[in-house]
Amino acid sequence: MLRALFLIALVPALAYGNVARVCTGSRPFPTTVDVVGCTAAPCNLVRGQDVIAYIDFTVDRAVSSMTTVATATALGVVTNYPLGTNAVTCNFLQGTSCPLSANEDVTYRLTMPILAIYPLVSLSIEINVVDQANASVACFVVDAQVVAASN
Repeated sequence: MLRALFLIALVPALAYGNVARVCTGSRPFPTTVDVVGCTAAPCNLVRGQDVIAYIDFTVDRAVSSMTTVATATALGVVTNYPLGTNAVTCNFLQGTSCPLSANEDVTYRLTMPILAIYPLVSLSIEINVVDQANASVACFVVDAQVVAASN
């Protein structure tokens, strides 16, 4: 019995890695965060390519709209990370759409462009999904490093 419980606890950790950590301020942490191609922090962000993440979370209240706010911290400098149209969270929900009901489980597909001009640095990226009242619905931080594309 104990062995079965251990395996049940271990399988999600292996499938999703331990790449996300909790945001400050007691903001809700997602159920799972799967950064495609990353199984352990820091995640490699390849210049000139998009990073795809699947975020599973449960909304604890009715939500009519959501926006994703990304903040990058590198070399002690904190800046907004531009997501463009990818910031409209409701447009990228899998199998559902806004408005959402309280206690609804959702999967969100986040696409983050890594521009070819980005410097090769280590950074942390906070992803905060906020509702129509700018209250956090789900938040996590990923440690990463921008790397050059291999030829």
